[in-house]
Amino acid sequence: MSSSPLPERASLEYLKRRAKERLRELRQRDPGAQLADAQLAIAREHGFASWRALKAELDRRRAPARTAFFAACRAGDSAALRRLLADDAALVRERDAAGSTGLHLAAPHADALRVLLEHGADVDARDSSDNARALHFAAQRGALDAARVLIEAGADVHGAGDVHRLEVIGWACCLGASVPSDVVALLLERGARHHVFSAIACQDAEALQRLCEQDADALGRRLSRFEQRQSALHYVIAPPDGLVGGGFRTGSHHALVELLIELGAELEAQDDAGRTPLELALLTGDREATRRLREAGARAPSARADRGIESRAAELGRSVSTCDPMLLVADLRASVAWYRGLGFELAGQHEADGVLDWAALSLGGAYLMLVPGAATGAGSERVSLWFRTSRLDELYRLFETRQLERAVAALASDSDGAPEIRFGAGLHETHYGAREFQIVDPDGYRLNFSAEEAPGG
Repeated sequence: MSSSPLPERASLEYLKRRAKERLRELRQRDPGAQLADAQLAIAREHGFASWRALKAELDRRRAPARTAFFAACRAGDSAALRRLLADDAALVRERDAAGSTGLHLAAPHADALRVLLEHGADVDARDSSDNARALHFAAQRGALDAARVLIEAGADVHGAGDVHRLEVIGWACCLGASVPSDVVALLLERGARHHVFSAIACQDAEALQRLCEQDADALGRRLSRFEQRQSALHYVIAPPDGLVGGGFRTGSHHALVELLIELGAELEAQDDAGRTPLELALLTGDREATRRLREAGARAPSARADRGIESRAAELGRSVSTCDPMLLVADLRASVAWYRGLGFELAGQHEADGVLDWAALSLGGAYLMLVPGAATGAGSERVSLWFRTSRLDELYRLFETRQLERAVAALASDSDGAPEIRFGAGLHETHYGAREFQIVDPDGYRLNFSAEEAPGG
């Protein structure tokens, strides 16, 4: 059979329908015919050796439109979305390389969401990474108008089933540096319910107490493995390693520590790193939480003495190869351009679907990293230091041992004179594949230790 050219605007949906029609024809002659047989016949009609090759050609042709569509979703460009969808309505069902739909990418932008929903976007679609819906992401970003659009389109305000076990209200409360109270109020108004972690993040003592009175298992709830399966008492003291969430821990959170103790929270509960709430308080330098936990009867941890490591402190120090600064900048692309204009060379960058989220520059032997963020506040909030080491685990155990020994001595009113080593994050795996931990110096500067070449690289 001679082949016919594949139409320039052919869609996969159209070809799938043709394959199903061809299958019905084939089964009239051969009842055992399979869909793969029909797909192969359609592919060969258009000059392709296989259905996979035909699909690859369609993907190649549609790549520019898909790229433009995803970029318009992220930017909230509703006019561009209308043009693109008028030309190719199937784009509304596409997913990017990370498994997100356009609705997920446009989550902070109410007008863009309206356009996508008008063109048939599935408000219940979950992404591949977090098993979350667009409403989760709108809530996380504090996007009130966007959240309202999605809810009015039928989005589930509960959103159970995300991999973090936080539900929509938890994404609004627990994953950012601050809590968008207007979004939380909207969710509660539309039927969402607090769980212990969202109540803690909102510092809603009444909701927390009511939850525990109504549900005997409420305090037993744990975060997911991505958050080290923290208990409520762990969470109120420090965020999970590697995550930001919890701007509420400014001192007022100690009243919630006390309330959780009164409600019967397990004092000796362990997270995935084997740490009790008291140990976490000691490692993060939270003296008031330490006091309250001790008065409630929490057992002092045994210092994890490892004299072999202690005696090799100098040797472990020599494993650190570099110390590089990382700056938070308001406009990452503009900052990169500025540094390059001075003669810095671009040493590396990380860009996902058109969004630049990390860059490294070098000048001679100097190395500098930049990440997007609010370039305001104290210097210690805008700059961090990154130490590269070939012996990360041993160095972490050394610092942890020193801090616990110091803390245990202090509990016994027997100070050993060692400096406090306050941990900002314990040893953990990052989303970009590194293993890291963080300590904080007396002036608030963050010292990050990593076995990887560079964050995001």
